[in-house]
Order: sequence, then structure tokens, then C-alpha cells
Amino acid sequence: MVPREAITEMTHNPNHAPFTIMQNNAPSSVSPFDFGRLFAEIPNPQRILQQVTLSAKTAATSCLSSTSDEADNRQLRLIDERRRRRMISNRESARRSRMRKQRHLDELWSQVLRLRGENQSLVERLNEATERHERAVRENARLREEVSDLRQLLRDVRFDSP
Repeated sequence: MVPREAITEMTHNPNHAPFTIMQNNAPSSVSPFDFGRLFAEIPNPQRILQQVTLSAKTAATSCLSSTSDEADNRQLRLIDERRRRRMISNRESARRSRMRKQRHLDELWSQVLRLRGENQSLVERLNEATERHERAVRENARLREEVSDLRQLLRDVRFDSP
């Protein structure tokens, strides 16, 4: 019997009276003013608590010994349930992790494609700029030659004409 059950039995069972003065529902031999006799029969509260605790421990021990297999089975079921929940939780966590990893990989691939496109565009612009530069350099060289030829022609004209 658990201490709570023992106390409940003591308070609700009319046949259970821890004090002899309380037995038979009403003391017939006690006068209303005879408190000495009334208090003399009241046992020590600590002793009552020890008795109740001892009986509760005895009851709990007998319950535990008779249901120890059941308690062990219950404990194993609890452990298995926790393990099962943890396994489900771990699987869900791993699934979310794989999804995050896949999403990150997809983002990286889209970034690679975007950067490759941007790189191709920049290479094309660089090739166009390089080609324009080479044309400008050739045109500049041609114009320098033309300036040089025109200067030479101008000098020849000055020397020939008095």
C-alpha cells in the first residue's frame, strides 16, 4: 500500500482508527472535560508516520516483487519507444539535411551556369575590344605612313618650286 493509499484508508474507512480513543465511533467513558485521559491515549505522531511508511514500503516491495517482470517489460517498451521515436526523428533530420544539401547544390549549379554565361559574354566583349584595338592600331600605322608620305611630298614640292 502506497502512503497516499494508507492515509486515504485511515481517513475514509470508519473501521480504521489509529487511536483507541477513536474506536467505536464515540468514546462513551470519556467525559467532555476529561482531556487528560483523551491525550494520554494519543500515540506519538512520528511513530504513526513510521508505521504508515513501513506498511507502505512493505506494500510497495510486495507490489514491486510481484510485478517486477511487468515493470521490466514496461521499461523495455519505453526504451524501445524512445529508440523508435529517435530513429524516426533522425531519419526526418537526415531527410531535411539531404534536401538542404540538394537545394544548395542546385543553387551552386545555377550560379555556375550564370557565371559561365557571364564569362562567355565577357570573353566575347574582350575579343571584340581586342579586334577593334588591332584595327585601330593598323589604321593608326597606315595614317602615320600617309602623314609621312605627305610630309615628304610637301618637302619635295618646296624644293622644286623656287
